[in-house]
Amino acid sequence: MVLGVLGYEGLVHWTAVSGLRGAGPLCSLVPLLLFGCWLVGRRSRAGGLLLHARSPLPDLKPLYPVPHIVVNLLLLSFFARTLRAGREPLVTQIARHEHGTLPPDIELYTRQLTWAWSIYFAAMALISLLLFALAPISAWSWFANLLNIPLLLLMFVAEYAYRLLRFPGFSHASFLTAMRAFRAVGRAAVIQSR
Repeated sequence: MVLGVLGYEGLVHWTAVSGLRGAGPLCSLVPLLLFGCWLVGRRSRAGGLLLHARSPLPDLKPLYPVPHIVVNLLLLSFFARTLRAGREPLVTQIARHEHGTLPPDIELYTRQLTWAWSIYFAAMALISLLLFALAPISAWSWFANLLNIPLLLLMFVAEYAYRLLRFPGFSHASFLTAMRAFRAVGRAAVIQSR
């Protein structure tokens, strides 16, 4: 799956800078189309997609940033909505899933970390939009397609290193353990929202 994501982002970057008319924007929309098909398929068993091409494609370049911005806004929403009054922050839920009862300082830190992730995803969406609007498409593509995963990994590594230094006596979950807990908490949140 990781190789698929990296290959996809490399392909979108190549189509963005190669100048193939229409190929890049269409390629960048594949994840949204697949997600839409999945949603249609879930709602009605007859869900499918039929495409007709009777006329030349219009200029689709404005669609390039849509998947990157939408994914970051969805992640922002997923984290930020748990910061509302009466809700438990998402990172707190993940930590509690792994550790059970949390000391007050860890609980406060997980709330702050939920804020940090919300700000990160908002910044990624905003930077993507600004780069697309104000810079050459190759600059936007470098940011959205090639630096996207390294920046995400940098955020994880920086936070983990900070957490180890800030709370040396606390039992810290590994990256893989945290990802499994995130998936479990996310799955539970999706089931509750139905």
